Amino acid sequence: MDGTVFIVLISGGCSVVAAVGAAALTQTVAHFSGQKRDHEADWRKMKLEYYKEYVAAFFEATRPRSDAHARQRYEAAANNLNLVASPKVLIAHYAFQEEISHENQNHDSLKCDSLLNSLIRAMREDCHPKPLKDPLGFTYRRLNIPSGVMNDRKGQTLHPEK
Repeated sequence: MDGTVFIVLISGGCSVVAAVGAAALTQTVAHFSGQKRDHEADWRKMKLEYYKEYVAAFFEATRPRSDAHARQRYEAAANNLNLVASPKVLIAHYAFQEEISHENQNHDSLKCDSLLNSLIRAMREDCHPKPLKDPLGFTYRRLNIPSGVMNDRKGQTLHPEK
């Protein structure tokens, strides 16, 4: 066999092996990249569920006629944040908890609202895949409906049956 033919066969074989290896590597990287993306999406979804429970439990516990069950639900939701929340959310949560604590003798409702706003903003940032573009100065507020009174879609006041 001529040396030139031998070199051409070896070069061709190496090219085929390199192409197959590159294709396999590309597929492996794409597979793991897709798995990582899916895992991150599942993690964000789980965080959102925890955050929704926390917010719902907080608002239930702070209603004028809340009961011990509502406060226990909030306590459980607040403690569960330790499982999933980022450090930024936990720092905002701890600051908010210190402000609303019954041990705080200098309770300031404006500071409380500001800290709640910071906590909600941190939660939203934590479970969003892209940075949020909330307008500067935008604040999150809770809706207070007087107990026992609701409005229908036409604005008529509805009273629950007694």
